[in-house]
Amino acid sequence: MSLLQYFLSNTVIKAKCGHMVEKKYVNVHDGLCRKCHSNFSYIIDLVSNYGEDALVQYWYAMILTRLSSGENEQESICLIEHLIEYYQRQLVMVPSKEKYIKKMLYMLNSLQKPFDIKSLQ
Repeated sequence: MSLLQYFLSNTVIKAKCGHMVEKKYVNVHDGLCRKCHSNFSYIIDLVSNYGEDALVQYWYAMILTRLSSGENEQESICLIEHLIEYYQRQLVMVPSKEKYIKKMLYMLNSLQKPFDIKSLQ
């Protein structure tokens, strides 16, 4: 394989999360970069091993901590967007968990678009 063939077969593109990654990886991992896919896979494993309540506690604490500290704000925003997409698909695919999924979507959307308590007064 020539250097040009190797380069073309390992083309780097922008994943749907906005990060740069090899095209082959994006095609196999639902359009996500390595880091976002790893974060997403960890969350799926957490639910399967410890249940839905563990997931709520994990993501809420992790995302709030990152957003409030200003660290990795873009990664946290990216993760929230992926989770919203995932749970919107799950709402259609798993109607038996509609109540749980709607609760997750509500919390994720509230993190993505927080409201100002003063505006309610």
